[in-house]
Amino acid sequence: ASFMSKSLTVDNSTIKFQVWDTAGQERYRSLLPMYYRNAVAAIVVYDTTNE
Repeated sequence: ASFMSKSLTVDNSTIKFQVWDTAGQERYRSLLPMYYRNAVAAIVVYDTTNE
C-alpha cells in the first residue's frame, strides 16, 4: 500500500491528512476501522472503467 501524510495549521488548529492507496487489497480491510475512527471526512476514489 502507498501512504502519504500531511499536517496543516488552519486558524490555530492542526489538521492531519492521510491518503492510503490499498488498491482494493483484502489484507488491509481489517485495518480500516482503526484509521477512520474519529475521522471528520473521507474521500473514496474508484475506477469505473473496465480496463
